[in-house]
This record gives sequence, C-alpha cells and structure tokens, in this order.
Amino acid sequence: MYRLLNCVVWLHLAISSIFGYDRRGVSIVTVIVGDNPVYGYFIQSPDYDVALARALRTFPTTLSQVKRLSVYKPGTYSCPEAAALMPILAMEVDQLIRDNPRDFTVLITPGCSLEVIALGDFAREWDVPLMAVIAIDLSLTDTQRFPTVLTFPSSDQSSLVRATLALFERYSWSTVSLLCGDVNPSGADNTLFYATTCSGFINALEQSSQIDALNVFHFDARTADNEGYENMLKTVGMQSRVVLLLVPTARRLRDIMVTADTLNMTKGDYIFIAPRSPAVFVEGALQWRFNVTSDDQAFAAFQSLITVSNPLPQWKMITALMDEIRSQSQLVYNRTLTMEDSVNGLTVSAVEVMSSVTEVLSQFSSRQLKAMTGTDFRKHFLNRTFELESRSFFIGPKGMRVCDVDLYKMNVTNGEMEVVWEYKLISDTLRQTSRQNVIWRSRNGPPLNRPVCGFRGDRCIGSLEKSVVTTVAPILTVLVSFIFGAGIFWFFHQRTKGSVWWLLEEMRLISAVTHSNLGTFQSVQRS
Repeated sequence: MYRLLNCVVWLHLAISSIFGYDRRGVSIVTVIVGDNPVYGYFIQSPDYDVALARALRTFPTTLSQVKRLSVYKPGTYSCPEAAALMPILAMEVDQLIRDNPRDFTVLITPGCSLEVIALGDFAREWDVPLMAVIAIDLSLTDTQRFPTVLTFPSSDQSSLVRATLALFERYSWSTVSLLCGDVNPSGADNTLFYATTCSGFINALEQSSQIDALNVFHFDARTADNEGYENMLKTVGMQSRVVLLLVPTARRLRDIMVTADTLNMTKGDYIFIAPRSPAVFVEGALQWRFNVTSDDQAFAAFQSLITVSNPLPQWKMITALMDEIRSQSQLVYNRTLTMEDSVNGLTVSAVEVMSSVTEVLSQFSSRQLKAMTGTDFRKHFLNRTFELESRSFFIGPKGMRVCDVDLYKMNVTNGEMEVVWEYKLISDTLRQTSRQNVIWRSRNGPPLNRPVCGFRGDRCIGSLEKSVVTTVAPILTVLVSFIFGAGIFWFFHQRTKGSVWWLLEEMRLISAVTHSNLGTFQSVQRS
C-alpha cells in the first residue's frame, strides 16, 4: 500500500520538476497527525491561526498573498504509528501543491522526529521547506538527505546535560545520584520527556571523565508516594551529596523536596538539581507555595534546589497573545483552553515557528518567490537571531534552534526561583548572572562532593587511628631503641666495674619518689 502511494507521489514530483510552477502566492501547509494533548491538532491549530493573523496585520502588503492550509489525521497515535501514516498525509500535501501550482509552499509540522524524518524525504523531492516545531533528532541536520528541513525545538535534552556537567565542573561535584521517574512512561503527564532525558543523562554521565561515581534509581512516578521517596532518599544519602531529580510534574518534585526536608537533607549538606521540560500544562508551574501546611517545609527545601531548563517564554509579555489563542480555540475549534492549558511552551513554539516563517517571507517580492527553492529559503534562517515577543532564539548553521540553558535558584527574599547561571551552548560556557555571590543553604558554601568523614560518617575514626599510629610509632621506635641502647651500655659499664648487683635474687629494692618544684625524680635504693 505504502509503496503504491509513494510511487504516485514520485510520479507527480517528476512531472512538476519538468514543467515547473509560475509562483505568485504562498501556501503555508500545517501537517498534523493525531490529537495529542500537548502538540495535537486542537492544541496547535489555534496557535498557527493567531500567529499568521498577527503577521498579516504587521506586513499587510508583502504577505497579502499568504494563506494557510491544513492536512490533519484525527486519532490517537504513538510516534512510530504517526510516522507510518506520513505517506498517506503526503498524498494530501501533494494534492494541495498541485491545486496551488503558482504558490510557494512551506510545510509546518509539530510531529515527533520520526514523523519529520518521513515527511522530510518527501519535502526534499518537492523542494519545499519543512519547519519542524519539536523534532530534535540530529539526523535532521543532514543536508544531503534533508536539504529543506529546519527544526525549532524549544527544549534540547543534550543542552540540559551539558549545562549540568558545566555546573558539576564549577563546583567539583563528581559523585552523583540520579533519580529517574521513567518506569512505565506515558504522554499523559509528560513522563516521556523525562524517560528520554534520563536515558540521555545516564549515557552522558557514564561516559564523562568528570564523574567518579554514578548511582541511578528508577521508579514509577505515577505510583510513587512519600514513603517510596523517603526510602530512595535514605539510600541516596549514604552514596552522594549531589542528587539529580528527573521527575515529571511540579507537584511530584515538590513532594520529593518536602520529603528530603523531613530527612534533614535540605540544610546545606546536599544539593538537588532538577532538569525540567518546557512549561506544558500537564507539568504545572513549579512553585513551593500551595497554601497548605507543608509550605514552610517546601520553602526551606527549595533553597537546596537548582532547576535547569531551556529559556522559558516571557509569559507576562504574551498575555494578550494567549488570550487571542484561547478565543480562537473556542470560536473556531469549539475547545475551551483554561489558563493552565495556555501555560504550554510548545504552544509558544508553534507561534514562534509561524512568526519566523512569515518574517522571512515578508522580505521577498513575488518575483523573488517565483525563483525561490526550498533549499534557498532554508538558508535565510541559518545563523540568524529572531527577536520575538515571547523570547529571542537563534537558528544555528545546521538549521536547528540553538538552545541555551538557564539555571535557577531560589531568591529567599521574594520566594521566587530566579536565573542565577546561564549556559551558552555554542561557546560551552557557564556564567553567573547574579551580581552578588550565590547564596547557599549552608554558611560554608556549596555542598562538598564527599563529606570529610565519608557518606556514613565512619571515616573520621579510621583516619584518627591512622594519624595516631603514624605519629606515635616513630616516637616509640626511637624511645625503645634509646632504652635498649642505654641498657646495653649500662650492662657493660657495670660488668667492667665488677659489680654483680643485678644477680641478687633475694635483695629487696626500695623505690623512693621525691616531689619538688623542679619536677618528679625517681631513684632506686638497696636495703
């Protein structure tokens, strides 16, 4: 079946390549498989609508010939299943291209990497640009196979790993425990992100020369409770002072930190580091204040927490944008998006992709678009920074968004998690953003990699014994040697004088001790 579909598509491609198109307008085609609650059709479509409408208001003349078309396959699919459906959707895309022969076509898809790989092969033959919202597979940067593909992921797991390693290097942390909530992952609560991120961290830490010891704990984040967290943390406390937490949802992370505080692990001897996904509504905003009795504990616990994430959208700057998206969702798609639903980094990423595409399109005249190829269009994104309302981002030389990393620590004055370090991916540098010194929970500064007395507190006794033996043994050796030598000298001296007093067996010796201000003196008398 798929072979037949592919043959039909390739036949049309051959015909179109011979006769060509006289381009006058632009068709932006969104290709979406399924109804994923994070990046599915009903979540992403309002984003594209609003972003394009805003662009048309900004560039009313140059974008007057731009229209948006959609190819959508309803249902619930895994990533491999969605990728297998791509040849069918490619037939529909091919039909749209034939129906609009004078348009310059741009494809946008929020699909996973496997979907983009499948669609990218078709895009190469069509010679149309393909913009991937979340796909991050490095194979997509292969310009031989994918000369028209650009990827815009707002979160890059490899950058989180590199930023965390840079933090380890700065504070000489090399003994690490990693808690992975990756058992039985599902897309419902973003567990899949943490499952793949856990795998990436394990591989990187095992291969890193910086890491001397790595202890990994896997658990089911959906069924774990405070008792389970307590058992894990007790074991961790005997193995390391640096704890990596890869746990889906903000509430679970908070529960673990409160449990750590109960075990007295948040007084400054330990540091907890939590790489986070982009803000998505199933995650929830990370906060210690839930207006419950454990808030005081959480406030104390979060002072021993560092969160690591790619730059988040400037939510306060895009309030009006999110209101427009919610309104569009209700009016056009009959879906009500709550405020929590709108706190979705992937929603913002979709807007950013459409906004950057329209920004580049606005620079070309109809005559320029007539001669434009997909490969040429892609080149206008490379090594370019886009300054958008939501945030700025940079497309690197390989056609992929370069994801820097922000590292957050609590500001104890206002109780907010604030950026304290920034990691720049291209230069591989970690710099402190705060003008003041980093405030650690302990007055002694950052936690030690290994406690002086060991993780179990049993090394100090052994060290003391060794120190005593090392110090006293030479002294005793010298003293014994001196006494032995003096004894031999005394023996021969008395023998020379003919004295045989040491041979007396019945003689009673009287020891007299005299005390004076000069010290203690001892003499031996015969009776």
